Amino acid sequence: MTRALRILIFASALAVPLLLAEHALAKQIHYIGIHPIVPDAGGGFCYIEVPHVHVHAPAKAEVLYRVHDGGYTFVADPVPFGYEGPRHAYYGHHPVRVDLIVDDDHGDPDVEYCYLEGPHYHYYEPSTHGKFTMKGNVYWYVGDYGPEYARERTRLARVNLVYKPLKYERPVVVVAPPPEYHGPVVEVAVASPPPPARAPVVAAGVGVSAGVEVRIPTPSLHVEVGVPGVVVVGNDRVVHHHHVHEVKVKERDHRHKRKHGRGHGRGHWDD
Repeated sequence: MTRALRILIFASALAVPLLLAEHALAKQIHYIGIHPIVPDAGGGFCYIEVPHVHVHAPAKAEVLYRVHDGGYTFVADPVPFGYEGPRHAYYGHHPVRVDLIVDDDHGDPDVEYCYLEGPHYHYYEPSTHGKFTMKGNVYWYVGDYGPEYARERTRLARVNLVYKPLKYERPVVVVAPPPEYHGPVVEVAVASPPPPARAPVVAAGVGVSAGVEVRIPTPSLHVEVGVPGVVVVGNDRVVHHHHVHEVKVKERDHRHKRKHGRGHGRGHWDD
């Protein structure tokens, strides 16, 4: 082996680790706080709260994340991605203080907006600097929207296209919005509910004479909506974009004759 060839082999041996190291450094992606892990990297959820790096880029970063201090911060609903930590229910669009959810108290306020429609979860509570109110165990933003809200809405509201096909447990909202709330009220796709349980039949107890007839008026709920589901959020009305679905409540009389002896009832709903 000639001296020139030995030098070439030695130089190549030195260059390969340097190139690999440079390639690894180039692939490092900075994150701040917890976030989903992309399926190509094994899936699941990363619970590291402090700044850290991964060798994989975030999925749908343009709508699921905001960049703060050079790192990706996840600001969307973590539940459909396997998150198993504390969760807080929200409804509609609202501001997010990114600097506070990552415990950055050294810089200027970093105000972004969440554009998820309808009920959803976050792993963080709302900032005390924002005007939120709690109703029905759900946070509603009742303040004014800043100019950046309208400026970024067209681009960032596409986050709803990401969540639309996902089937997961959203918060159940059965109250009307607070009067101060002026955000969008929409119907969202929810997981198909199980078949309705049957209403209980009232049975007589010991010592009740035969022949006693009891009239029990019970309300039945009839919701005229389509597939896949509905979340009732208004005063007997559900708004889906510009379509209104009426919620009708009517009384039904159920008659049951009490008989002597110990009763054993079985629940049912009238079809």
